[in-house]
Amino acid sequence: MRIESGPTGERKVRTTLMLLMVAVFAVWFAYDGLVGYPAKNAREYRDQLAPEERETAGVLPILRGVTAESWEALKPSVKSASPTERRALIEKAFGGKPSYENKEALFYFGPAYQVKFTVRDGNPVDPMIGAAPTTSATSIATQKYIAVGLAVLAVYLLRFVMKVRNTRLVLDEAGLVYNGRGPIPWAAMKRLDSTRFNDKGWVDLYYDEGGAERALRLDEYHLALFDDIIDEICARKGFENPLPVGEPPAQTEKA
Repeated sequence: MRIESGPTGERKVRTTLMLLMVAVFAVWFAYDGLVGYPAKNAREYRDQLAPEERETAGVLPILRGVTAESWEALKPSVKSASPTERRALIEKAFGGKPSYENKEALFYFGPAYQVKFTVRDGNPVDPMIGAAPTTSATSIATQKYIAVGLAVLAVYLLRFVMKVRNTRLVLDEAGLVYNGRGPIPWAAMKRLDSTRFNDKGWVDLYYDEGGAERALRLDEYHLALFDDIIDEICARKGFENPLPVGEPPAQTEKA
């Protein structure tokens, strides 16, 4: 007699679907945070330009240094500097030349913030306006944080799915081995607690190990050959079998 059981098909499917669902959402949120939301802001920046400018502007550079915080810190220095000194200060603080410029204005576009300077004789002058686009830096950061959290969960679920798929129980003349636990000799098996079987679907096999009583849970949702395993243990040890007894086939009357 030898029974070797892997996981149930239902458990493999459910855990795999859960992993795929979490992974898809992780990619979704990562795309929004890294690509989708910044691209939405970039379109909003472009829409500020005149129609003829949009056609010739090309790709508008996004400067990472352009944020609400960096502009608030820079503003006093810019306002106190002379018009001819301002542009160098701005480009140093924002990390590059203007994202776009024309005769009337300089535009500095960040991932979630923009600053527009009025130009006179090629130099930035008042008014100097900083503004956030529709999609805020907080919204973009939130998408990234959620993506990271889901990615961590996906890694955990991947390991869990592999563990589920590697589920193995072997029952033979030497006893029982379950996922590396055992062997539990037949002589060491003392009783089978099935009080939670009807509502939970599991039984606890109690056995002796070095003079101490241990318990091993056997779950019908986890083991594909659960019924065969329980039948064999109960038959061999004389334990009460918690599994329902199948009704005999109906007898047909002979003519």
